[in-house]
Amino acid sequence: MIKKVIAVLLALVMSLALFACGSSDTGGSQGGGGAAESASPSETPGAAAGFEGYTDEAGRDTTGEVGFFDPDFDYTQNPSYKFIYLRIRNSPLYDDMANSLKVWAEKANCTMDVADTDNDMDLFISMLETLAGQGYDGFVLDPDSVAYPAVIDRARELGIPFMPGMGLPKGEDELLKNPFVGFDYYQVGEKMGEWLLNYQKENWPDAQPDEIGVLGVDFSVVPEISVRIDGALSVISEVYPDILGNGHVDRLNPGRGGRYFHADTIVGNLDATTAYQVSGAVLATNPQIRYWLIVGTVDDFADGAVTAAMDAGLEGNVVAISMGGPGAFAQWDSGEITDFKAVLTSIGVIYAEPIFFGLYALANGDATIEDLWVPEWVNKSRGETYAQLLLPTIILEYETYQYYFDWVNNYVGLPLTNYPVQSTPDMFSTRVNPPPAYAG
Repeated sequence: MIKKVIAVLLALVMSLALFACGSSDTGGSQGGGGAAESASPSETPGAAAGFEGYTDEAGRDTTGEVGFFDPDFDYTQNPSYKFIYLRIRNSPLYDDMANSLKVWAEKANCTMDVADTDNDMDLFISMLETLAGQGYDGFVLDPDSVAYPAVIDRARELGIPFMPGMGLPKGEDELLKNPFVGFDYYQVGEKMGEWLLNYQKENWPDAQPDEIGVLGVDFSVVPEISVRIDGALSVISEVYPDILGNGHVDRLNPGRGGRYFHADTIVGNLDATTAYQVSGAVLATNPQIRYWLIVGTVDDFADGAVTAAMDAGLEGNVVAISMGGPGAFAQWDSGEITDFKAVLTSIGVIYAEPIFFGLYALANGDATIEDLWVPEWVNKSRGETYAQLLLPTIILEYETYQYYFDWVNNYVGLPLTNYPVQSTPDMFSTRVNPPPAYAG
């Protein structure tokens, strides 16, 4: 039972992290519209404000490549495939995935239906056979992560191609059993750490090292969240070697005399209120720290920690970044600018593109699961045989976020938002190169 609860929380947290537009109250949400009178950045950012990729060469052109959208191809030349997104539950976050998949289905002259099983995994598996009998040409699947091996086996038996949604399609041996689209969360953390260091240098140039502390706001039972802190600490400790202290083991066991502090929301709920409480306790007991770099692993954690710092009289002496986006976008849309300054994100419709067109390639016979995005996207260092396509993650600030959403509108060719800004094609990208580590 505990394992299943953790799996459910993991799915929720992953979806919070993966979709920047899951919240319906922000102008950046799918189908939403940023009001023209919302606060607007005053200067147009240049290309340097674009994606923080996995290499120095982000922005590859994949036009014409199998498994990606090709704006020059007439999809009416191919059959109008009938796909379905089968998910373990209904929620605004899963709805964002559904809406994003539908956007691309429309562009490809296909249909994308949606079904959920109300947290019933037995029904999820039996539904695969039912849907196969209804003539669907392919599935996008989001099951409970614990049951993924059984789901994969059943889908293979039915012979219907599928692509995973948010969860890793691993077998019992913990290796991928299907191509997958996702992120490297350790590298996500590294990017967050780099941004925090740059902010400190630009805004607190006179701060002494022993005045600077790092606060990691975590949900420690979910590795995909916690590893972001590890990545950030690896970068920050290169600049401030004594930040981890003597005898440092990991984020849960910081060293003596160090200036890294761990605030774990596992004591309460995965929300801003719990983050406020655990962060406030750390801030109150460490008055020797004048400046705080906050790694908020999800939006609610960054928001709660920043609010706690403000109530402690530290406003202006803290800065937070998170992976996520909806919380920050909602604040910025309303003109609320706090010390929660940046988010690292990838919008749902961009995330869904290769998922949909990977499935399209499988259904159309353009690729098999063995050769989709192979060989460059196979992580040989982990012993994988199937591709894990990594997506770029972008760091957005108040000055850049509206331009990003306008750029997405132009990329997709649909008015998903209506911010009063005008982007240029070279501002952002949807592609990165495989990391060198994949080569083994």
